[in-house]
Amino acid sequence: MFVSPLEAARRIAKNKKWLLTGCLLTACCFVLGILAHQACTYLSSPAQAQLIEKQENRAFTEFTREIFVSEVSANTLTLHYTLQNPTAYGIAEPAVTLGNYTPGSAKGDVSTLENTLSQLHAFSYEDLSAENRLTYDILDAQLNARIKAAPYGLYEEILSPTTGTQAQLPVLLAEYPFQTLEDVDIYLELLAQLPAYYESLLVFEQEKSQAGLFMWETTADAVIAQCESFIENPEENFLITTFEERIQSLPFSSVQQKLSYLESNKNCVMQNVIPAYRLLIDGLTELKGTGQNSQGLCYYKHGKEYYESLIACTIGSSRSVPDIQVLLEKRMHADIQTISQILSENPGLLQEAAATKVVLEPQKSAATTGSSLSGSDNTFLSTPVQMLETLEEKILEDFPPVPDTDYHVKQVHASLEKYLSPAFYLTPPIDAADSHTIYINKASGYDTLSLFTTLAHEGYPGHLYQSLYETACEPDPVRSLLYFGGYTEGWATYAERLSYSYSGLDKDLALLLAANNSVSLGIYARADIGIHYNGWSLEETKAFLEKFGINSDAIAENIFQAIRETPGNYLKYYLGYVEIEQLKETAQAALTDRFQLKEFHRFLLSTGPAPFSVLEEYMQPWIEEQHELPDSSQTEP
Repeated sequence: MFVSPLEAARRIAKNKKWLLTGCLLTACCFVLGILAHQACTYLSSPAQAQLIEKQENRAFTEFTREIFVSEVSANTLTLHYTLQNPTAYGIAEPAVTLGNYTPGSAKGDVSTLENTLSQLHAFSYEDLSAENRLTYDILDAQLNARIKAAPYGLYEEILSPTTGTQAQLPVLLAEYPFQTLEDVDIYLELLAQLPAYYESLLVFEQEKSQAGLFMWETTADAVIAQCESFIENPEENFLITTFEERIQSLPFSSVQQKLSYLESNKNCVMQNVIPAYRLLIDGLTELKGTGQNSQGLCYYKHGKEYYESLIACTIGSSRSVPDIQVLLEKRMHADIQTISQILSENPGLLQEAAATKVVLEPQKSAATTGSSLSGSDNTFLSTPVQMLETLEEKILEDFPPVPDTDYHVKQVHASLEKYLSPAFYLTPPIDAADSHTIYINKASGYDTLSLFTTLAHEGYPGHLYQSLYETACEPDPVRSLLYFGGYTEGWATYAERLSYSYSGLDKDLALLLAANNSVSLGIYARADIGIHYNGWSLEETKAFLEKFGINSDAIAENIFQAIRETPGNYLKYYLGYVEIEQLKETAQAALTDRFQLKEFHRFLLSTGPAPFSVLEEYMQPWIEEQHELPDSSQTEP
């Protein structure tokens, strides 16, 4: 799972300022462009064209820079997680704020988004550079998707048990980087604002309740339980216990000053963080029971339309839901055929597959528990960091190189284990991409192989690798504001599947396990559509799961509940992965023996993150370029 601090922080301080600024600057640029055009009438045509092109590109980058600066300045978490040095971007001492979460006016949102889209369309596309055209196309697609989604602001659920703000905010606060004592002062001020911010969340939830869109009772119970778990032992809250470690390297003037900061942090947690969660518990308890829908989104008025907009905005797929359903089922069928063929040729692999499930014991490395893994050369049976080092080395043949970096593997705090994802990756600031963090949730009970493939998903060649490559490409900063879950999680899922071939397992066994993992994820993704678009009841969901050997009522109910609480979540992973596979198959069919996996990966990473329609459009010229390249150029590192 990818946790973008930018995306999480925007959810935390949602104030409807996305892509709404830059109007005055752009107007000035247009005026300057007109004056420059008039001054150039006596220049030769080529010189005039070059000047106009230069001015258009400068105006465009100023336009996107204004959008970027306004957005990251809107709340302190976004700013701090986006930029290590805001002054380099002209941002000087913005107000410290978590913001307020408000759904805003749908009519007003559409009007402002349309205004921004008009400003974008005012640029001469032909005069833009290739890089700016790509940014233009991505902004154009996303603005149009957000315009269609704007009427459904109240349908969003910000307090789901696993991906909700109340679950992710503690992690963002615990990872808040301290470079100076001023950073600590800002952090403490943010803690002090938490009660007011959570009050705004409750106002939003009250509006949802009044509109008949409040969460179902079981979901409310789960969120309340998560909040209670987080504050169960206030004196040992991990925002207290980890603070001293986080300030160790700061230049304190005296021991007394350090002790003063430790005391201030403890007071902030006890007097603000804990009460904020109690406020949330009390508010949700009061609203509990007002939810009117215990099933999928399609049972709400306009629920299907919201689901479609969710897929377009957060996943980046422009396909219709029925087309997506066909695509997913086709991929699942292909993987099931792969499994059947392998087992028909080698039935003994089924027993070997079961032998890979060696559960890690707490506090022990994989090396101490995985010696019985059958069919493996055991190259990956080591600590998490050594697993990542192994992956980093083994992917070089199939993936282009990325800069070296530092990374840390941490464990989810015990108070959050029950509710957070099995693993997730946190991105660093875009101007300081030299340290990365992966969290592992030991409550997931990893076996040696699943830990290895999970680290491939979060690390190499998944999220961490993807982040390193993207940063090295130096894209327009505005693109860091745009989250395309289908591309991001689809890439990591694609990387996870490939990682089975790097594990040291027998080739057929690796292929069998990879296909099985893919089918499992496909089942959840198909059930996502079934529940939220086709209107499956719990009984219909159970009947579907039984076709794949899931016969436990308890497991089926848990799956139904998880999917109902987080619509579209599994589609980010599986649909994103399938879309990438579709692009690869298209490239393979067009290039035949000239197709090289490393070059396809280079194209995908250099272009994205982006909607899949944009990736598909840009792949055609890339295919033509590959046809024109001499064979030797296709083998460069």
